[in-house]
Amino acid sequence: MEEVEDYLSGERNYVNIHGGTGPLVYPAGFLYVYQLLRYLAGGDGSDVRRAQFVFAVLYVMNAAVVLTLYTLVLRLKRRSRSFGETKGEVEIAAAAAHTSWSWRVAMGLCCLSKRIHSIFVLRLFNDAPAMLLLYLSTLLFARSMWRTGCFVFSLGVSIKMNVLLFAPGLLILLLQSQPNLLGTVICLSICASVQLILGAPFLMTYPVSYLRKAFELDRVFFYKWTVNWKFLPEDVFVSTPLSILLLLLHLGCLGCFAIKWLSAAKSQTGRYINIYPHLSPEYATQTMFVSNFIGICFSRTLHYQFYCWYFHTLPFLMWMTDAPLMMRIVLVGMVEYAFNVFPATAFSSYVLQSAHFVVLAWLWMARVPSVVEVHDVHDDVGASRSKKNKKS
Repeated sequence: MEEVEDYLSGERNYVNIHGGTGPLVYPAGFLYVYQLLRYLAGGDGSDVRRAQFVFAVLYVMNAAVVLTLYTLVLRLKRRSRSFGETKGEVEIAAAAAHTSWSWRVAMGLCCLSKRIHSIFVLRLFNDAPAMLLLYLSTLLFARSMWRTGCFVFSLGVSIKMNVLLFAPGLLILLLQSQPNLLGTVICLSICASVQLILGAPFLMTYPVSYLRKAFELDRVFFYKWTVNWKFLPEDVFVSTPLSILLLLLHLGCLGCFAIKWLSAAKSQTGRYINIYPHLSPEYATQTMFVSNFIGICFSRTLHYQFYCWYFHTLPFLMWMTDAPLMMRIVLVGMVEYAFNVFPATAFSSYVLQSAHFVVLAWLWMARVPSVVEVHDVHDDVGASRSKKNKKS
């Protein structure tokens, strides 16, 4: 709220906009969102209880969007299971029921995190509205609404830059979903236009200051707040070689998964990109979530509020693998445990990073889901089956 006060007083130089936690390091959308929150919380931001009610609504909205994504993928998995099996009707029904109940366990896990409740309702971090917009954009991508999705995605980036961890996956999806390169350029232009419009008051006055602070990539984080690297000595944590190593591992892992996704597209459709008209919701969602999770695994640091960057994706990712059910639950529980240890310890960081890399290994071994929607083919198969049943 102090940063919003500086903005409302007419300050447009990002270097001079400060709060109790230091200088403003978020893009312009952050200021607009918290300006609205200030108005809703008593006009001056003093009504904290009302602000918490606002974030409680955001939490419910976020859960609704996430569970809608899970439900969309579950329906497709049940449908593909029903049409893809050559077994009898009883076996098919049993397999579909098992899939449904298994995914309902995953959906239940999405609602049980103590730390996520705290991040949304008690702490009022900007991570919450940013992730709501991210999940909404992913839902739009899953429904092949690419341009609208890019608009919403960029709104999320304008609130907090962590949303860019999903960008590599989004770029692959845009290249594959659009009929030609021009379509991809248009979608990327939408993303850029949102940033230019929202940042215009600052870009037109102090552009260098805005770009340096709002998208600060060389920030040095405090060792005392790290959740994922507490088992390292502080001098190693803040060292440049560690930063470079993590960046190289991040880029290398993204490259490996990109090759995997593109190769799967080639084998399934005969093309690497421009697979028009529709990508499957399952493939689009998994690609976005894996892209982000790779960034989490090799993140320079994770603070407690960063948990909401990927908590709701964890059950989805694990349920897209062939890991045993209990292992899936245990891995999600390990991550939850680590984020509920305060302050973080060497042991809790070991637990967290171990869970991260085991999940990453399972994702690497998992098959790439169907790249394109095949419901039309399934409809034809279903129609032929019904005709055979009528004849018999």
